[in-house]
Amino acid sequence: MEGFIVIILELIAAFSGFYYLEKNNNSKLRYFVYFLVITVFVDALGSYTSFEFLRPEKDSLFYQNYWLFNIYITGSLFFYISFYRNILTTKKLKKALMYLMVISFFVVIYNIYKGGDIFFKTNLKYNFIWTTFSVFICVSFYFYELLISDKVLNFYKSSLFYISIGLMIWWLVFPPMIFYMPYYKTIYPEVVQVRGIILLVLNIYLYGCYIIGFLWGKEN
Repeated sequence: MEGFIVIILELIAAFSGFYYLEKNNNSKLRYFVYFLVITVFVDALGSYTSFEFLRPEKDSLFYQNYWLFNIYITGSLFFYISFYRNILTTKKLKKALMYLMVISFFVVIYNIYKGGDIFFKTNLKYNFIWTTFSVFICVSFYFYELLISDKVLNFYKSSLFYISIGLMIWWLVFPPMIFYMPYYKTIYPEVVQVRGIILLVLNIYLYGCYIIGFLWGKEN
Protein backbone atom coordinates (compact mmCIF):
# COMPACT_ATOMS: atom_id res chain seq x y z
CA MET A 1 0.00 0.00 0.00
CA GLU A 2 2.82 2.40 0.91
CA GLY A 3 4.52 1.71 -2.41
CA PHE A 4 1.35 2.56 -4.32
CA ILE A 5 0.97 5.85 -2.43
CA VAL A 6 4.60 6.76 -3.21
CA ILE A 7 4.10 6.10 -6.93
CA ILE A 8 1.00 8.34 -6.89
CA LEU A 9 3.04 11.07 -5.20
CA GLU A 10 5.77 10.67 -7.81
CA LEU A 11 3.22 11.00 -10.60
CA ILE A 12 1.75 14.16 -9.07
CA ALA A 13 5.26 15.61 -8.70
CA ALA A 14 6.10 14.72 -12.32
CA PHE A 15 2.91 16.29 -13.69
CA SER A 16 3.55 19.35 -11.52
CA GLY A 17 6.99 19.50 -13.09
CA PHE A 18 5.56 19.49 -16.62
CA TYR A 19 3.13 22.22 -15.58
CA TYR A 20 6.13 24.21 -14.37
CA LEU A 21 7.96 23.66 -17.67
CA GLU A 22 4.97 25.00 -19.58
CA LYS A 23 5.43 28.30 -17.76
CA ASN A 24 9.25 28.19 -18.00
CA ASN A 25 10.19 26.77 -21.39
CA ASN A 26 13.95 27.14 -20.96
CA SER A 27 14.10 26.13 -17.32
CA LYS A 28 17.24 24.53 -15.93
CA LEU A 29 14.91 22.17 -14.05
CA ARG A 30 13.84 20.49 -17.28
CA TYR A 31 16.15 17.51 -16.82
CA PHE A 32 15.09 17.14 -13.21
CA VAL A 33 11.49 16.71 -14.36
CA TYR A 34 12.61 14.08 -16.86
CA PHE A 35 14.48 12.34 -14.05
CA LEU A 36 11.25 12.27 -12.04
CA VAL A 37 9.58 10.44 -14.92
CA ILE A 38 12.38 7.87 -14.88
CA THR A 39 11.90 7.51 -11.12
CA VAL A 40 8.20 6.76 -11.59
CA PHE A 41 9.03 4.17 -14.25
CA VAL A 42 11.69 2.48 -12.08
CA ASP A 43 9.43 2.30 -9.01
CA ALA A 44 6.55 0.95 -11.08
CA LEU A 45 8.81 -1.65 -12.71
CA GLY A 46 10.32 -2.58 -9.35
CA SER A 47 6.89 -3.41 -7.98
CA TYR A 48 6.91 -6.68 -9.95
CA THR A 49 8.11 -8.37 -6.75
CA SER A 50 4.71 -7.63 -5.19
CA PHE A 51 3.01 -9.90 -7.73
CA GLU A 52 4.03 -13.54 -7.58
CA PHE A 53 2.88 -14.27 -11.13
CA LEU A 54 5.31 -11.63 -12.46
CA ARG A 55 8.34 -12.90 -10.56
CA PRO A 56 10.96 -15.11 -12.18
CA GLU A 57 11.85 -18.43 -10.59
CA LYS A 58 13.14 -18.22 -7.03
CA ASP A 59 16.72 -19.16 -7.95
CA SER A 60 16.81 -16.46 -10.64
CA LEU A 61 19.06 -13.42 -10.19
CA PHE A 62 16.03 -11.23 -10.87
CA TYR A 63 13.77 -12.79 -8.25
CA GLN A 64 14.37 -9.71 -6.08
CA ASN A 65 14.40 -6.18 -7.46
CA TYR A 66 17.70 -5.11 -5.85
CA TRP A 67 19.46 -5.16 -9.23
CA LEU A 68 17.06 -2.53 -10.58
CA PHE A 69 17.44 -0.13 -7.67
CA ASN A 70 21.21 -0.59 -7.55
CA ILE A 71 21.30 0.59 -11.16
CA TYR A 72 18.91 3.44 -10.36
CA ILE A 73 20.93 4.67 -7.36
CA THR A 74 24.11 4.61 -9.45
CA GLY A 75 22.41 6.61 -12.19
CA SER A 76 20.99 9.01 -9.58
CA LEU A 77 24.46 9.70 -8.25
CA PHE A 78 25.75 10.92 -11.61
CA PHE A 79 22.53 12.73 -12.42
CA TYR A 80 22.57 14.82 -9.21
CA ILE A 81 26.20 15.82 -9.69
CA SER A 82 25.60 16.79 -13.34
CA PHE A 83 22.37 18.60 -12.48
CA TYR A 84 23.90 20.81 -9.79
CA ARG A 85 27.05 21.38 -11.82
CA ASN A 86 24.83 22.79 -14.55
CA ILE A 87 22.92 24.93 -12.01
CA LEU A 88 25.95 26.46 -10.28
CA THR A 89 27.69 29.52 -11.70
CA THR A 90 30.82 29.67 -9.52
CA LYS A 91 33.72 28.19 -11.50
CA LYS A 92 35.49 26.70 -8.46
CA LEU A 93 32.34 24.91 -7.33
CA LYS A 94 31.62 23.61 -10.82
CA LYS A 95 35.19 22.35 -11.05
CA ALA A 96 34.88 20.65 -7.65
CA LEU A 97 31.77 18.82 -8.86
CA MET A 98 33.62 17.73 -11.97
CA TYR A 99 36.26 16.13 -9.74
CA LEU A 100 33.49 14.59 -7.66
CA MET A 101 32.07 13.07 -10.83
CA VAL A 102 35.39 11.49 -11.76
CA ILE A 103 36.00 10.17 -8.25
CA SER A 104 32.43 8.81 -8.14
CA PHE A 105 33.06 6.79 -11.28
CA PHE A 106 35.93 4.92 -9.65
CA VAL A 107 34.09 4.57 -6.34
CA VAL A 108 31.09 2.98 -8.06
CA ILE A 109 33.24 0.59 -10.12
CA TYR A 110 35.12 -0.46 -6.99
CA ASN A 111 31.92 -0.97 -4.97
CA ILE A 112 30.32 -3.07 -7.70
CA TYR A 113 33.51 -5.12 -8.07
CA LYS A 114 33.80 -5.73 -4.32
CA GLY A 115 30.09 -6.41 -4.05
CA GLY A 116 30.17 -9.25 -6.54
CA ASP A 117 26.93 -11.20 -6.72
CA ILE A 118 25.29 -9.22 -3.89
CA PHE A 119 24.36 -6.75 -6.66
CA PHE A 120 21.31 -9.00 -7.18
CA LYS A 121 20.75 -9.90 -3.52
CA THR A 122 20.77 -6.64 -1.60
CA ASN A 123 21.34 -2.91 -1.88
CA LEU A 124 24.94 -1.87 -2.50
CA LYS A 125 25.47 -0.18 0.85
CA TYR A 126 28.53 1.86 -0.03
CA ASN A 127 27.01 3.18 -3.25
CA PHE A 128 24.10 4.42 -1.14
CA ILE A 129 26.48 6.05 1.32
CA TRP A 130 28.56 7.67 -1.44
CA THR A 131 25.42 8.97 -3.15
CA THR A 132 24.27 10.45 0.16
CA PHE A 133 27.64 12.15 0.59
CA SER A 134 27.56 13.46 -3.00
CA VAL A 135 24.02 14.83 -2.68
CA PHE A 136 25.03 16.58 0.54
CA ILE A 137 28.02 18.18 -1.25
CA CYS A 138 25.93 19.26 -4.26
CA VAL A 139 23.14 20.79 -2.18
CA SER A 140 25.64 22.46 0.18
CA PHE A 141 27.34 24.09 -2.81
CA TYR A 142 23.97 25.34 -4.01
CA PHE A 143 23.10 26.78 -0.58
CA TYR A 144 26.52 28.41 -0.32
CA GLU A 145 26.14 30.05 -3.70
CA LEU A 146 22.63 31.14 -2.75
CA LEU A 147 23.85 32.74 0.50
CA ILE A 148 26.52 34.86 -1.18
CA SER A 149 24.18 36.14 -3.90
CA ASP A 150 21.26 38.56 -4.02
CA LYS A 151 18.96 35.59 -4.61
CA VAL A 152 19.04 34.81 -0.89
CA LEU A 153 16.54 37.65 -0.37
CA ASN A 154 13.91 35.68 -2.27
CA PHE A 155 15.09 32.12 -1.61
CA TYR A 156 11.60 31.04 -0.51
CA LYS A 157 10.30 31.76 -4.01
CA SER A 158 12.82 29.51 -5.75
CA SER A 159 11.65 26.12 -7.04
CA LEU A 160 15.20 24.79 -6.78
CA PHE A 161 15.32 25.71 -3.09
CA TYR A 162 12.38 23.39 -2.31
CA ILE A 163 13.84 20.63 -4.44
CA SER A 164 17.18 20.95 -2.64
CA ILE A 165 15.84 20.88 0.92
CA GLY A 166 13.70 17.89 -0.02
CA LEU A 167 16.68 16.02 -1.45
CA MET A 168 19.02 16.79 1.44
CA ILE A 169 16.65 15.64 4.19
CA TRP A 170 15.55 12.54 2.28
CA TRP A 171 19.09 11.37 1.59
CA LEU A 172 20.21 12.03 5.16
CA VAL A 173 17.34 10.00 6.64
CA PHE A 174 16.50 7.25 4.14
CA PRO A 175 19.81 5.32 3.96
CA PRO A 176 20.18 4.98 7.77
CA MET A 177 16.56 3.81 7.96
CA ILE A 178 17.32 1.07 5.43
CA PHE A 179 20.77 -0.12 6.46
CA TYR A 180 20.67 0.24 10.24
CA MET A 181 17.19 -1.17 10.78
CA PRO A 182 18.61 -4.58 11.89
CA TYR A 183 20.44 -2.82 14.75
CA TYR A 184 17.29 -0.98 15.77
CA LYS A 185 15.53 -4.31 16.34
CA THR A 186 17.33 -4.83 19.64
CA ILE A 187 17.82 -1.19 20.69
CA TYR A 188 14.67 0.51 19.44
CA PRO A 189 12.18 -2.24 18.51
CA GLU A 190 9.34 0.29 18.36
CA VAL A 191 11.09 2.02 15.43
CA VAL A 192 10.98 -1.19 13.40
CA GLN A 193 7.24 -1.46 13.98
CA VAL A 194 6.60 1.94 12.43
CA ARG A 195 9.29 1.74 9.75
CA GLY A 196 6.77 1.74 6.91
CA ILE A 197 5.02 4.81 8.30
CA ILE A 198 8.32 6.67 8.76
CA LEU A 199 9.40 5.93 5.18
CA LEU A 200 5.98 6.96 3.87
CA VAL A 201 6.13 10.27 5.77
CA LEU A 202 9.65 10.81 4.44
CA ASN A 203 8.49 10.31 0.86
CA ILE A 204 5.47 12.56 1.41
CA TYR A 205 7.89 15.22 2.61
CA LEU A 206 10.20 14.76 -0.41
CA TYR A 207 7.56 14.82 -3.10
CA GLY A 208 5.60 17.47 -1.21
CA CYS A 209 8.68 19.71 -1.50
CA TYR A 210 8.86 18.99 -5.23
CA ILE A 211 5.17 19.73 -5.76
CA ILE A 212 5.32 22.99 -3.78
CA GLY A 213 8.42 24.01 -5.68
CA PHE A 214 6.86 23.36 -9.08
CA LEU A 215 3.42 24.80 -8.36
CA TRP A 216 4.37 27.77 -6.18
CA GLY A 217 8.06 28.38 -6.76
CA LYS A 218 9.61 30.35 -9.57
CA GLU A 219 12.66 30.11 -11.77
CA ASN A 220 15.54 31.69 -9.88
